[in-house]
Amino acid sequence: MRFLFIALLAIGALLLGAVFMLPRYQFEKEYTRVEIGETAILAEVARDPATRAQGLSGRDSLVKYSGMLFLFEAPGYPAIWMKEMKFPIDIVWLKNGMVVDLEDNVPAPADGLADVLLPVYKPDAEADMVLEIPAGFAAKNRIVIGSQARILGKGELFFKSGTSGGGVSSDPSVIGNAPPLPGQEYFIETIRGKKRTGGDFKIEQALEKIDAYQKFSIIYSSGNLKISGIMNIPRGVQPDEGFPVLILNHGLIPPEIYFSGRGSKREQDFFARHGYITIHPDYRGLASSSPNPAQRHDFYEGYAEDVVNLIDALQKLNSNLIDMDRIGMWGHSMGGGIAARVMVRLPEIRAYVLFAPISADAEDNFYELSKDEVLWLRQMYGPAGADAYRKISPLTYFKDVTAPVQLHHGMDDKDVPMAFSEKMFEELRRLGKVTEFFSYPGEGHEFGDAWEIAAERSLQFFDRYVKNVR
Repeated sequence: MRFLFIALLAIGALLLGAVFMLPRYQFEKEYTRVEIGETAILAEVARDPATRAQGLSGRDSLVKYSGMLFLFEAPGYPAIWMKEMKFPIDIVWLKNGMVVDLEDNVPAPADGLADVLLPVYKPDAEADMVLEIPAGFAAKNRIVIGSQARILGKGELFFKSGTSGGGVSSDPSVIGNAPPLPGQEYFIETIRGKKRTGGDFKIEQALEKIDAYQKFSIIYSSGNLKISGIMNIPRGVQPDEGFPVLILNHGLIPPEIYFSGRGSKREQDFFARHGYITIHPDYRGLASSSPNPAQRHDFYEGYAEDVVNLIDALQKLNSNLIDMDRIGMWGHSMGGGIAARVMVRLPEIRAYVLFAPISADAEDNFYELSKDEVLWLRQMYGPAGADAYRKISPLTYFKDVTAPVQLHHGMDDKDVPMAFSEKMFEELRRLGKVTEFFSYPGEGHEFGDAWEIAAERSLQFFDRYVKNVR
């Protein structure tokens, strides 16, 4: 594909399996992340005449969620033709971060068609960028004229501020206008600086009265979302300072089969019978909670935020029913990974017990995702070992853990490798943290025969570090 004062945008796709075998110069290309419509893509940048002239010519295809972004020195009417293109594309013209025109499903030229017969595609409005993406992508992701686009990178791509002509600047004097690094919204350091937004905790309905406790449905606010859940309150004499509390984080369960409280039923019953208020948050998108706004893998940060905001909502409740100085947290599988994200940011939690947790190293958890999801993550945040994953991982910040941590894992777990618990335990021990690890021969992911001994060990741990029973 050639550029004759013609802009073609697109990115040649890098297949995940081959990407690490490319020569070094391939990685010296410039890439940026473009958030547009209802999705985001990784775009190869063409900012000079040579790269704009080459465009996508000769490439065989584009990987999902990839494209090419053409940058121009000044607004104009950049035209596109399909010389030597082998696949159809969508062409999107932008100015000042807004879609001003687009062409859907532009076909590759027929074999043997002379260059002089190739159609030329020009916008009806001035543009300072052109984005080329796979054919059909714009319609699928609701990209239309008027859609806004955010250009994200390492600070080298951003709109000039205070200029009438728009365009893109690399002037370091305006670097403060650069958007955040890809993935920065999930960095532990970023999240620590966020204001907690929990509140409006309400006990909604009495569900069931057991001999030792009563079960209730609850709801609370997590930002602008409503989160449902289950709360068990012991029926014994209430301590003067209030009951100690355990937050129970359930694992990954498909929304279509999930019901409120599913995933920790045994633990809710067991700990409530031993004098703890238990609260099981459903998380966003589950049971009666608000829909989950995340469209793609978010490193479980949305669920972790719901748990953090539960603590905030309880603190704002100011009830003599709950002793906010005695809070512990349990988590199973994904819920253990959520607890790991919480333990590096909340000093209020006095002890953690994790059953078969997913890894505290964010990149380890890609094993359970589809190939397309992994490819998208690599495109968005970098190849294996990229710095973004380290900054997203709780493991990197275990030096800041203040509460004791107990881990349990079945040696025959086919769903979550026991190596994840071992990795967490070794890092905590290396850092001198209070930690225990129990492995169970013959046990799988859900703890069958070993559940009773694991539960008893957990109770002793919580009693010691949450109830202060010695």
